[in-house]
Amino acid sequence: AVSLALGMAWLIASRISRPLKALAQAAASVGRGQMPAPLPERGADELGQLAHAFNLMSADLQQHEKDRSEVLAGISHDLRTPLTRLRLEAEMSIADPAAQQAVVADIEQMEAVISQFMDYARMESGEGASEQNLNELLSELARRQGLIDRPCTLEMTALPAVMVRPKALSRALTNLIDNAWKYGGGEVQLKAYPTVNDEICLEISDHGPGIPPDQIERLKRPFTRLDTARTNASGTGLGLAIVERVARQHHGRLELLPNPGGGLLARLVIPFRV
Repeated sequence: AVSLALGMAWLIASRISRPLKALAQAAASVGRGQMPAPLPERGADELGQLAHAFNLMSADLQQHEKDRSEVLAGISHDLRTPLTRLRLEAEMSIADPAAQQAVVADIEQMEAVISQFMDYARMESGEGASEQNLNELLSELARRQGLIDRPCTLEMTALPAVMVRPKALSRALTNLIDNAWKYGGGEVQLKAYPTVNDEICLEISDHGPGIPPDQIERLKRPFTRLDTARTNASGTGLGLAIVERVARQHHGRLELLPNPGGGLLARLVIPFRV
């Protein structure tokens, strides 16, 4: 009788714990910005109702994110045509070279803002992960930065091939390098190395004022900037939000730490396999 009771108790507990464990894993995925597969809506009535409610919530969040991305992409796309006309008109109609250059610079700044909106909107565009040679990817990134007069010192060891989304990863690292140049006062370093935890650390360090510890999590949210950076109208507050989303896409994380030599150390950590 005792054995039968224990067996029945184990069976009942497992029927309850399995759906709850699946629900906990799915909730953790949503917390990382990922959309899990729908949960099976079976089992006890209460568990089935809970799974159904979670699936509805997950679908609503996914649709909301899709709608927001489409709105951002649509607005950004529609603004580019009039901006192109404005630039052409400014170059043809404004006689004063200084005034012409000022107008063109403002238009280029608006185009840069639109580009960031487009980057943020197409984060869920479906780029698949593929095995990449990170040494080649980082070397090409550093080379392109040098061509636009933003050289960064590259320090890396022989890195293993990693499953990544190459365009998204390059975009994230470019955003971090842009921030380092914008707020760090020059001398930017890009460092890459594997860890014993089967992860790869990609670090961008500068020697600027850094970020107060109590502001780090806030700055990872879209459209937020430090009070000291708000006078710089060239930013949208999306740079770190894009990097954070790329990190989540790769099941990794973004860490913003004090640079031992002074300044900020932005560390993007990704596992070997995505």
